[in-house]
Amino acid sequence: MDLREWAQRIDCLMAKDVIVFEIWAPFAYFRKMETTTTSLTFSFMPRSAAEGLIGAILGLDFNESPEKLKDSRIAIKLKNPVEKSPFSSTYTDTKEVWSRLGDIIHSNERPAPKPRRPVAFRTRVKTELLRNPYYRIYFDDTDEMKESLQQKLQKHETVFTPYLGSSSMIANFEYIGQYDYQTSRRNTPVQVASIIPFFNIMPKIQLEKGVTFAVEQNMPIHLTSERISVGTYSAVYNPFGAQLKVSDVATQEIHSKEEKEHVIFIPTEIPPKEVT
Repeated sequence: MDLREWAQRIDCLMAKDVIVFEIWAPFAYFRKMETTTTSLTFSFMPRSAAEGLIGAILGLDFNESPEKLKDSRIAIKLKNPVEKSPFSSTYTDTKEVWSRLGDIIHSNERPAPKPRRPVAFRTRVKTELLRNPYYRIYFDDTDEMKESLQQKLQKHETVFTPYLGSSSMIANFEYIGQYDYQTSRRNTPVQVASIIPFFNIMPKIQLEKGVTFAVEQNMPIHLTSERISVGTYSAVYNPFGAQLKVSDVATQEIHSKEEKEHVIFIPTEIPPKEVT
């Protein structure tokens, strides 16, 4: 047995602890980066948004959050079914609108017939919103970071206002607890409560009657202070929030007072062999 295998075995045996809390809001919006005129949302919170949320609770500045939380171990569980609603909004070009309005008002020419299209300095954008998003978040980091987060959650305090994707979608939260966990890898299928991240090869999902699954692609792992995406991953999930049975995958076995559940931490970086 080499040193790497021995370290992995020790890691599996060592018990660690994770901070667990839940967060929800009437609406959420996690914009897909590749969308333009029609702004679509991811089906659930990506890791980058979870980092920003935890940073807001802790009081980390937007410029320091990506660096301080880049190695945090984070898992996300859907508590409500995924439900999307279309929404339209109108944007005004504030840089040119006043000068152009002045030209129209002071013009001596007869007003032109009303155009069929909207005025040039206004743009109508179609947007998707998530309705009643509700997540359970599992967080592990240094003892100092976890203690600070735990104190904030228990007192229901934040430094900055927490929201889900957009500053107008203010969220509420609740502290659930601090539980021991350990890494587990079994040959038999196991029920996974969280979303299941992956890169190129999708995990082996055991099909069950009445249980469906979907795949979300190109989700950002991190966002820099300049809002540039660093790495992407895909994830398998149940749209109704139910658990999925997966085989041949390493999970984190969490031991709470009520039950034992398995989750999978979202990767913090792309494996070297996956980089193109």
